[in-house]
This record gives sequence, C-alpha cells and structure tokens, in this order.
Amino acid sequence: MPEPSKYGKALNALKQVSHQDKQESARLAAAPPPQPGPTEKTGRGGKRSNPDYSPTTFFVRKDTKRKAARLLEDREAEQDLSDLVEQLLAKWVAEHSHV
Repeated sequence: MPEPSKYGKALNALKQVSHQDKQESARLAAAPPPQPGPTEKTGRGGKRSNPDYSPTTFFVRKDTKRKAARLLEDREAEQDLSDLVEQLLAKWVAEHSHV
C-alpha cells in the first residue's frame, strides 16, 4: 500500500482533530454547568440582570478612577467601583433629602 501524500497526511490529521473535538463537545454538552456556591460571585450577570440597577455613565478623571480601583484592590474589599459609587450616592441622597 503506498504511503499517503503530505496532503493525505494533513487531511487525516484534520479528521482526527475534528473527531476529538466532536467527542469533547458531546462530553461538555452532557455535563451540567457548574453552579456557583453561596459566597461565589456570579460574574457579570449579577447587577446586569438585577432590575434594581441600571447602567449609567459618569465622567471621572482617569487618575481618580485608577487610584480608587487600586485602593479597593489593595484593601481586598469585596466591593467594586460601582458598589463604591452606589454607596457614596446613597449617602449623599440621604443627607440631602429633607422630605
């Protein structure tokens, strides 16, 4: 039997990889997705899917934003920038509401 050409070898290699990809895809589809634990953050879907929050754009100096993010990271706070802005705005509203 003649040895396959370089193109035949390449085609066989692609077929092998394609077959392995199909097996891996079938295995992943059969496995249930991992569920986050009670203290594990759910990622981007948290506030984005919460109807109590709305996306808002603010203009903040780059230096201020960078320093605030760095301070939050250095303190290993369970708070991100949007949480900090929410907290500060809520405090301001409470202090200035005379109703």
